[in-house]
Amino acid sequence: MMTELDEIVAKDEKDPTSNEIEAANRAEITARLIRLRFRVYRPEADCHGEDLVLRTPDGKLLSVQLKSRPTVDWGKYGNNSIWMLFPDPKGDFTSGRKWFLVPHDELYKWFVAKHGHTSSMQDKQGWSVNGISELLAGFLGKFAV
Repeated sequence: MMTELDEIVAKDEKDPTSNEIEAANRAEITARLIRLRFRVYRPEADCHGEDLVLRTPDGKLLSVQLKSRPTVDWGKYGNNSIWMLFPDPKGDFTSGRKWFLVPHDELYKWFVAKHGHTSSMQDKQGWSVNGISELLAGFLGKFAV
């Protein structure tokens, strides 16, 4: 049996825009981080890839780029002390997805070791995946939040 809300949602068959997805992701992970005793700050301007600033429970400040999936880009984020924050893109957001907070350069080095021979890594110095393989999950395990 459909509820009234189900019927309203069913009428809007459009996929969410990238801005809507980003806003939903930000709200989802902000709530999670607050529960984990992080403080979450949003800079007034998105400069140098800094979408969020996190104060960790032990007091460290982290510059964070929020993504919807594992992504690296040396030209934008390399050698800048940026942390990447992203969910498992195949995870079920209704029951709680796994999220990862990982230093960009460390993730970049991992992708270079696995995919450095590809034109994307050689020409663009970037990589993005729409799922988390077992191999990547093994690397990301220590960065789960």
